[in-house]
Amino acid sequence: MKALFLRTDYYGALNVGGSFSHTLGFLSGLQKIGHQCCVVSSGDLPLDPSVPFYKVPYSQLYRNLPEVLSIAYNRTLIPAASRIIERERPDFLYHRHSEFNYSSAVLASKFGLPLILECNGSEVWIKKHWGRVFFERILRRAEEIQFTVADAITVVSEVMKSDLIRLGVHEKKILVNPNGVDPDRFRPDINGTEIRTRYGLEGKIVAGFVGTFGAWHGVEVLARAIKPAVHKNKNVHFLIVGDGALRSEVERIIREDNVENSVTLTGSIFHEEIPGYLAACDMLLSPHVHNADGTPFFGSPTKLFEYMAMAKPVIACSVGQIGEVIRDGINGLVMRERDHNDLAEKILMLSTDTALCEKFGAAARNTVVRNYTWEQNARRVVETAQAAMKR
Repeated sequence: MKALFLRTDYYGALNVGGSFSHTLGFLSGLQKIGHQCCVVSSGDLPLDPSVPFYKVPYSQLYRNLPEVLSIAYNRTLIPAASRIIERERPDFLYHRHSEFNYSSAVLASKFGLPLILECNGSEVWIKKHWGRVFFERILRRAEEIQFTVADAITVVSEVMKSDLIRLGVHEKKILVNPNGVDPDRFRPDINGTEIRTRYGLEGKIVAGFVGTFGAWHGVEVLARAIKPAVHKNKNVHFLIVGDGALRSEVERIIREDNVENSVTLTGSIFHEEIPGYLAACDMLLSPHVHNADGTPFFGSPTKLFEYMAMAKPVIACSVGQIGEVIRDGINGLVMRERDHNDLAEKILMLSTDTALCEKFGAAARNTVVRNYTWEQNARRVVETAQAAMKR
């Protein structure tokens, strides 16, 4: 089969973060199980050269008029994608749901193609809680069109499935399809010596974190855990990889706690470099938190699966799907939500127990290889598309 992958959100020059891991992982998984794909995107993507790629950019005025130009982008994309569909002749459309965009619903109806919509959250909810929305009625209507026309909607967690059902989406239309990892790229035999040398981490016990510093990542909890951890073991060092909205708050906490010498903040790095950074760590941290409005965490962190594939011991908070993946004392350690002292104590526990680290690491990799690879993710999508074609 051949999929046409649509990525329609505006992301400018950004090419790091979980959304890119998901996109590249899914496309790689699709190819590994013997299927073809072509990609239509609003921005550049670091794809395999063998994948046909078509860039349909937003107006350069986007930053001044983001909602207006998101709405207008449909009028740009639909004719451009129509020509691409006529050229590539895909068997189904796979669209990463984005704000104000209803293009795939139009294209699916025009060409009689099954539409699989990847939904990582209601855009109405996201804009209202994590941003601002001016044209809410148009945003809501665009989302309703997408949800109605899609033959199937993939979500990454049971929490998100419940959210969509509350919005009126029929349960039978929803496929829970957790994120995954490529265990051939993220593997335990990668050498992290070069990264350790680059940052002067030789001889340190390195606790690592990778993320985009989103509100759900628990980076403030992580920052507050540094002081109590290094107070009891000065050999512990924190390697924090990434950037984002909460970086200044993280830096403020580190500065006020006077622990700058125990932390390395790398900023953003390219996704292909991440395995080397993870290999440089002795343990990896995922202190996620529920949403600020009290609703459950609905994500499926790609970094969690990447951590586990490296056969590293993981300390994670069991919010949402994470609690289904990490089993306390079996394939990792579970920390209490928003409890930086508990996180520090668990870091200290692993810092003195190499055998426990090896046990958790081996069990973690076994978990993801059996259940959470991009090949398995892509296979579920293809099976769903095949079923839609028969209806």
